[in-house]
Amino acid sequence: MKMKLLSGTVLTALICGTAPALAQDADDHTREIVITANKREQNIQDVGIAVTALGQDQVRALSTQDIAATVKLVPSLQVNQYSSTSTIFNIRGVSLSDSSDAQESPIAFYNDEVYIASTGAVAGQNFDLERVEVLRGPQGTLFGRNATGGLIQVITAKPTDELSGHINLTYGRFNQVTTDVAVSGPLAAGVRGRISLTSNRNDGYTVNTLGPRENDAKFYGARGQLEFDVGNGELNAKVEYMRNEREHPGGNSQAAGYDSDGLGYILKPDEDFWTGQIGFGGPIVSCPGCDASGYKPSSDPFVKSADTPGYADREYVSATLRFTQRFGAVDFTSISNYQDLRKDYGGDVDNTPVDIFNVFSTQDLYQMSQELRLSGKSGPLLWTAGLFGLKIHSKNTLRLGNNPGPFDFFSATQRYSLNTESLAAFAQIEYEISPKFSAIVGGRYGIDWKRYNWQIEDSFGTTEAFNPTLFPDLAKRKDKDYSGKVELDFRPMDDVLLYASVNRGIKSGGFNVQGFPPMVPEDFPFGNEVLTNYEGGFKLSLADRKVNFNGTLFHYDYKGFQSFSVPAAGESKVTNLDARLTGMELELNVRPSDIVHFGVTAAHFFEAKVKNVELPFGRITDRRMPQSPDWSITANAGVDVPLGSGTLRLSTNWKYDSDQHFTTFNPQDDLEPERIVGDVRVAFDHGDYELSAFVNNVTNKTYRVFAFDDGLSLGLVQDAYAPPRWWGVSFSYRIGAR
Repeated sequence: MKMKLLSGTVLTALICGTAPALAQDADDHTREIVITANKREQNIQDVGIAVTALGQDQVRALSTQDIAATVKLVPSLQVNQYSSTSTIFNIRGVSLSDSSDAQESPIAFYNDEVYIASTGAVAGQNFDLERVEVLRGPQGTLFGRNATGGLIQVITAKPTDELSGHINLTYGRFNQVTTDVAVSGPLAAGVRGRISLTSNRNDGYTVNTLGPRENDAKFYGARGQLEFDVGNGELNAKVEYMRNEREHPGGNSQAAGYDSDGLGYILKPDEDFWTGQIGFGGPIVSCPGCDASGYKPSSDPFVKSADTPGYADREYVSATLRFTQRFGAVDFTSISNYQDLRKDYGGDVDNTPVDIFNVFSTQDLYQMSQELRLSGKSGPLLWTAGLFGLKIHSKNTLRLGNNPGPFDFFSATQRYSLNTESLAAFAQIEYEISPKFSAIVGGRYGIDWKRYNWQIEDSFGTTEAFNPTLFPDLAKRKDKDYSGKVELDFRPMDDVLLYASVNRGIKSGGFNVQGFPPMVPEDFPFGNEVLTNYEGGFKLSLADRKVNFNGTLFHYDYKGFQSFSVPAAGESKVTNLDARLTGMELELNVRPSDIVHFGVTAAHFFEAKVKNVELPFGRITDRRMPQSPDWSITANAGVDVPLGSGTLRLSTNWKYDSDQHFTTFNPQDDLEPERIVGDVRVAFDHGDYELSAFVNNVTNKTYRVFAFDDGLSLGLVQDAYAPPRWWGVSFSYRIGAR
């Protein structure tokens, strides 16, 4: 009934244009929204791509949260964030939920056109931004690598010609204290600079009765930029640094059994599934509602008793040189980047007082990339062409099992490294056939070289190795493939765009991290995935652009989908399967006056199917695509009321997601029920300063952002929960122009 009422309300709103909805602050509505989805600045309504852009004021309103909070404002976007060391986005059901450090995501993440390969480098990127762009569907032609499902790009605020800046201070629940400071301006003739600083600290909101509170934050970051006028262009040098210092991430667990397919289900409080079963240390004594260790988890998801406290350290450095120059009618762009990431993570997988299963991992990664690009315009022809090179080296350790000591009977330590080198050439042309019709054709051809070295030693002294010397046909790979795009745009009148496109996206293959001996060499490699997207849509700007109404219908033909599963404790596996997805998205933004603004987004899947999935006990069947709810709806609204010499701003945003599974197996214990979550914010803006108060998750909704089914092996399901209700107050002071 709830879903019928919500969908009816949304559809009525979309037809009549009178629904509550997508809130932006005043400045975002009075400016033309410019994006760079085609590697050049364009009005968002003139681009035949399903894209959502969050403006400066929206991003600032989310600044007390991580970049993952964008999920609240974007259709078809979901996110898993286990800690600051791993952030995994899902767009239109496409993701790779494997948190192993050597994996790359099919949702590419960019910072100022720089590709960030590691999911461990994403958290904390949301300070001092100009905007955030979320592109849905394959974007492999211009953005290239591993953008099968889409991409998220943060655009940082740049140095200014005049003195400007801001100071933002926030105090919130759990003793949260955040700072966000930036100053920008001229340093000399033709030279500008900008310095941005941020920090976020809060106490943990999860109580561990056997250790420190968990889910705290100790984060700080800095960004420095120098920009020089050079000839007919610019040189921008940027350095970024981020640090998470000995945080204590943590989830919880629920007792689970398993069914005839080996899939977990959550035990009822009085259900004793494990009587007579062999557990850790011998037969389990009857214990209603207990897991395999005989422990009964707390009914409060934010209270636990874990013998091994979680911890997370992360240090990330990125340096970028961006050089642009105009030679007549041709623009040249060079983007050079170096990244270094080091992280250390540990946690109690079972979340119990029994020493059953823990995870400890480290990563030492460096990445270098270079893009060279030419673009120009000649009459009705717009063109872009370029080269891209990438090198990634990731050196990792992973220890699974018990803590070291006299009872260390179930552990293994893996040391593995992955070297990736990639070269690609790309080009795209846009030709205006007539004033009403234009066509876009693009392509990218890339080659990946990967070498994998892996070795393991378990607590019994068994050692095994997998590397190019021992397995030359399995431990190294060379993948060659292409991505491409064909699009036709039709503009029957001003402020109306109709488009149809076919996009082919690719993600290169890789290697699994196996759990415990014996090793199965053939299970290490997995192949490329190819996603072909057939999409058609419209973009309408009405009532003197006070109303924007956009919609799209898409169909995904997915070959070799890199499906992640956890068949048993300590085992994680990526396999190639086929999948099909068909869906629609609608977005409405309305500003009837300078006082009121509202909008709505709705995303619906008609089909989201992974084919021929082999379940733990061998049955082969089709399953629902992970994190692809039938309906996902956002509804946001805002009112800006003149008050004295300032403006009182009231805003709220809400999101509804229907039921969704977190993994390809679709076990009952990782099925997350439908939910509605909302935030509210009130602010007094006096121009130079702003006072605000907010409440996130205002209804204190308890819901999971991810779950691992270990019903078969550990008698439990691992849960990661979104934060509880969170309130805070903020003060902002602005210097110079905004």
